[in-house]
Amino acid sequence: MNAEILDIFDGFTVGGKEVPVRFMNYEGHGEPYVIFMRESDDSSYSGDDSLIGYVTYYDFDVYSRGNFTALVEAVKSRLESAGWTWQPSRSSADMYESDTGYFHVTLSFAKERGV
Repeated sequence: MNAEILDIFDGFTVGGKEVPVRFMNYEGHGEPYVIFMRESDDSSYSGDDSLIGYVTYYDFDVYSRGNFTALVEAVKSRLESAGWTWQPSRSSADMYESDTGYFHVTLSFAKERGV
């Protein structure tokens, strides 16, 4: 899944600025950026006492020192265009981290997968 996500965000730009998207950790110094991680799997489809398919949930953490509305919408658009479903009830409220000066929001997305 991680390779699929990195492909989805290959060449990702917002407002003419490249936005790094990394798994779990971003060690760069630029902003804004997005990190992602698998949050959980949920068995969803079974038949004849066997798992047929399931849903994987990923969190996408968006960080910016300024207004991140356009960035959030661009992340949603990329993932939804690739077949992911936004999970508003699993996403976070907007946050501000006073120790780093970053605005931050966690967006949760789900993808159905076969076994």
